[in-house]
Order: sequence, then C-alpha cells, then structure tokens
Amino acid sequence: MMNSQTKTEKQRDVAADVRADYNSIRTGVAVLEIPAGKLQVSGKNAVQFLNGLVSNEVKTLQPGEGVLVAFPTLQGKLAALCRIYNTGEQLLLELDAINREKIFKNLSRFVPAGEFFVTDASDSLTLISLQGKRSAELIESLTGQPAEAAECKISKHELAGADVWIATHRRCGEPGFDLFVEAQAAAKMREAILETGKPKGAREISESAFDIARIEAGQPREGVDAGEEYIVLESELEAAVSYTKGCYLGQEVIARIHWRGQPAKRLRGFLLEVDALPPRGTELFAVEGQMAGRRAGEITSSVFSFALNQPIALGYAHRYCLAVGTEFILKQGDAELGRAKLVELPFVKS
Repeated sequence: MMNSQTKTEKQRDVAADVRADYNSIRTGVAVLEIPAGKLQVSGKNAVQFLNGLVSNEVKTLQPGEGVLVAFPTLQGKLAALCRIYNTGEQLLLELDAINREKIFKNLSRFVPAGEFFVTDASDSLTLISLQGKRSAELIESLTGQPAEAAECKISKHELAGADVWIATHRRCGEPGFDLFVEAQAAAKMREAILETGKPKGAREISESAFDIARIEAGQPREGVDAGEEYIVLESELEAAVSYTKGCYLGQEVIARIHWRGQPAKRLRGFLLEVDALPPRGTELFAVEGQMAGRRAGEITSSVFSFALNQPIALGYAHRYCLAVGTEFILKQGDAELGRAKLVELPFVKS
C-alpha cells in the first residue's frame, strides 16, 4: 500500500504548480477568469454624466477606445479604479469586484436626473483574461485578425459561436487581453481558447502565480495596495487622471497635490531580506536620513519573485524616503522581521 503524500511533498507540488503557472505568463499564455464588476451605461447623457464623476476624460472617447479612470472621494482618495470602454453601443465599465455594488449604487442614484441608464452586467458577462508573452499570437489565431497593440482598445468579434468583446489590458507587464462574453457561453469559449492555445503554451493559472507577476510589474491591487486609505496620486495612478478636463469630485485635492508635486507618501517597490514574507501592514522604519528611527511607511503586499529569486514587496514610503537604495527595518509591533531596500518599479521589465 502506498504511503499518503507528506505535507512537505504537497507543498513542493503546489510550489511547482505555481512556478509552471508563472512560466506560462512569461513564455506562453496564462488564462484566468477575473471576478470583475461589469457595468453598462447608456442613454443620451451617459458620457456627460460619467465625465463629471471620474478623474479622466470620457467625452473624447471614440467607439473602440477606452480610458483608465478613478472614482475619487471628496478628499481625493480612491473609491474605485475603473476602465471605461466605448463599445459604440454603450459604455462598458470594468472594475474590481469589491467595488461593484458601491459604484453601481452610486451611479444609480443619478438615473432619475437625466437620460441615462445603468445596468449591472456582472453576472451576465464573464471576463476571461489572457496574459502572457504569446497572448497576441493566440488572439490572432482565434480571430483571424492582427491583434491590437495599443492599450485600452476594444473590438467586437465572434468566437466559438458567441459574440465577444476583446479589450487590450496588460495586467502583469506582458501583453494582455480581456474577453467579455455572455456567461452562458463562457465555458465553451474557455475550451476554445485552451485548445487553440495549446501550441502557444496556454494554460489556466492560479491567482498565486498571477499575483507574483502583478507585483513584479509594480501593479497595485485594489483593496490591497490601493483604495480609500490612499489618495489617488499616492498610489502612482497618474494615468487615470486628466489635469485639463472639467470639474469632478476630489479634483481640487488631486490637482493641488499634482502641482505641488508632493504627496505625503508614494507607492514603491522593495527588495526584502526576510525569513518569511511580511504580512500587509508591516511597518517600515527608516535606517538613515531625517526620518531615521521613525515610521516611514508600510508594506501592502509581498511575494517570492521567481524572476529575481528573492522576496519582494509593494508598499508606501514617506516622501522624505523615496530615494532608490533607501533602507528600512521591517517591524510588526516590537518585533523586527528583517530589512527592506527601496527600488525602482517595475521589478521586472517585459
């Protein structure tokens, strides 16, 4: 009778699976379903309505174009990060699932005031994301057309007998595409993707592998590295902000920080010297400089980087401690967990 697998052997197998998943991002195509919120906004005043609520320009979007925006709070903090796509039929909003209900309720409050309509399509639409070095090749094989190279573009296709919207979205540094398909057609779509993608190394991956690549690319995750704890510009989300558009909630705070050029803290990357990965909220204490011995930031997420072969983290550093090479002591309460060194992002350039 065979002995049952030991705990160590199981852990080794899990680690091997995560590395194989990670390798599919760096050399092939990673396939994963993203539990995103999907909202549809339509009607005569839809563009004008949204433009007054978000931090980036929506009015200039042409059919097939998208834009990254923030829904800020009055204090300029991040209520939600969102991609808005003009499909030509309506505006499609893709945002983190944790913010779906909050933003849907907020938008719905304004419906009686104008000619626009808000629909929560989160359950009726499935988002299948293809991320990886060869994802553009797979898109071309699936559609028979050249893959769009520019970020935040969207186009409609027919795949596996179903209509699908394909948007360009680099989620972890490598080329990436998000496929929006009716939920009832998602299983068949996933099968077609994996079958067509076999020669290109397509594989369904775990969230753990995706998280490693995401952090290596310096991409903050809402609810972890970004959110209502932080002002939009502290989270290095300049790409989501226009400084020439009209008024929106939180604009005064965001504009003042931009022109002053001094957020209180900024999202940064850190190389770690630790025995175990530090949990979210681990404090950073400056080793030298005017903040020496004082709390100068915190860790928000950490992983073991396969590319760098060492632990890395995203977190926030005080504005006086932003120089590359700045060193910190990691603390949780009175316990020292190790050292951290600030580095430029991304950790890994594709």
